[in-house]
Amino acid sequence: MSRPEIICHMLTTLDGRLEPDRWPYTVAELLAVYDPVAAKLEAEGWIAGRRTMEHYLPHGEPQLQDAPQPRADHIADSAGRRLGIAFDRTGRLRPESGDLDGEHLVLVVSDRVSQAHVDDLAARGVSVISSGPDGEDIAGALTRIGTAFGVTRLLLEGGGEIKGAFWAAGMIDETSTLLYPIIDGLAGEAAIYDHRAPLPAQALELISVETLTDGIVWLRHRVKQG
Repeated sequence: MSRPEIICHMLTTLDGRLEPDRWPYTVAELLAVYDPVAAKLEAEGWIAGRRTMEHYLPHGEPQLQDAPQPRADHIADSAGRRLGIAFDRTGRLRPESGDLDGEHLVLVVSDRVSQAHVDDLAARGVSVISSGPDGEDIAGALTRIGTAFGVTRLLLEGGGEIKGAFWAAGMIDETSTLLYPIIDGLAGEAAIYDHRAPLPAQALELISVETLTDGIVWLRHRVKQG
C-alpha cells in the first residue's frame, strides 16, 4: 500500500504567523472555524509534532539508548477509531493510554529510543512506529501506518517545524489554509513552514477559495509534482 495522502491543514495570519495566542480570538472561536473545515477534508486522522503534543500529554526527558536499534512496529488495536499521530523522535511523550479523546494514539519514534520506553508505550495500548535511525524516515513511517490501519488520508497539523520537515521530505500533497485578516508583525515568530536547511521554492495549484465568517478565507492548493 502506498502512503496516505497528506493535507497540511492550518490557520495563519496574512504574514504567515502561527501564534494564535496573540490573535484577537478565543480558542473556542478559532476551533469553531477550524474543526468544521477540517471535517470537510474527510481525513481518517491527524499528525502533529512533539512540541504541539506536549500541550496535551505528559512528557519528560528523552528516552534514548547509545546506538540505534532497528525494531518491528507495535500495532495496537485501534478499534476503527480515527488516528492521532505524534512524531516524537527522542521519546519525550509519556501518554497514559492509547486513547486520546476517543482517537487512537500512534507515536512515531526513532530507532534510538530505548526498547524499555517502547515496551512501556505498547503496554499502555499505544501504537509505536519506527522512523529510522535518526527519526527522519517520514515516508517509511507513513507507508507502514497506511498499511497497518488502512488509512488513505491524514491531516498534517501542529507547528512550523513538523510542517517544514514534511515539506522537505516531499510528503505534503495538498494545503488547506485558513487565512485570518490579521497581521502579527512580530519578528522571529513561528511561520507555517520552518526548516533549517535551504529548500527550493515549490509551485502550487489552486483548488478552491471560499470566504468564511469574519473575513476569514479558506484556500486549498495542490502541490505541483515534477
